Amino acid sequence: MNSREYLSFYGLSSLPFTKEIPTAELLTLPSVERHLAAARLLVETRGIGVITGKAGTGKSCLLRLLAESLPPGLYKPLYLCHSSVGLVEFYTHLVSLFGIEPSYRRATMFRDLQHHILSMNASSHVHPVLLVDESQLLNNEILAEIRLLTNYQFDSMNALTVVLCGDETLTRKFGLSMLESLANSITVMISLEALAKEESFAYIETRLAACGLKHPVFTKNALELVHQASGGILRTIGTIANAALVKAYLIKSPQVEAEHVQAVIGR
Repeated sequence: MNSREYLSFYGLSSLPFTKEIPTAELLTLPSVERHLAAARLLVETRGIGVITGKAGTGKSCLLRLLAESLPPGLYKPLYLCHSSVGLVEFYTHLVSLFGIEPSYRRATMFRDLQHHILSMNASSHVHPVLLVDESQLLNNEILAEIRLLTNYQFDSMNALTVVLCGDETLTRKFGLSMLESLANSITVMISLEALAKEESFAYIETRLAACGLKHPVFTKNALELVHQASGGILRTIGTIANAALVKAYLIKSPQVEAEHVQAVIGR
């Protein structure tokens, strides 16, 4: 399939359903706006927050939107996704993220990191926001350590905001006695759910319009079937919609019908 001809056939300027969507074009549906507002509140009030949801519900997209929305002169977002590691290796990744030379000793890196974070707040007046993706893969020792990383001046100062992002198994860990301190420190919990039918429709149509489509190409029945088959999971919606669009193009159909969606979900 010639991608240029494919895009031209529907009047598209770029592929609509890809993970390489510019942050400015990410989903801004009502449910996403609510979650983003809660995440911004966490940053403004400072502390520890948790974002959970099934795979494909848009957790990483929410992190991107949050990071992009923070004023650069006031906040410094730092993204970490090295989750399946031991404690010392975790600290090595973390201090490198902050621009600190790693050490072989966890205690040294802990001290250097705390001094650096305090300096960011006091001297530069910039508040760091640590975004930890795939947090469900962190072992319990690291999760307990994260609570210690937010303890400054006898636990009287919020010098570091931490956002733990992961699937639903993350919240189950908070019932463990060794993580009681962390669980009690969480101030904002955001749970991402599947999209409602109207939001599924809006997502498909918005993405197509953002890529240059001038008129609706998915029939209502096709949209209904995409939502039903995907269960409202954002990533799955895009996968099915993309496959159905390609299927329609291969038979040179100007519209994506329910039969095209059925053909790709029935494989």
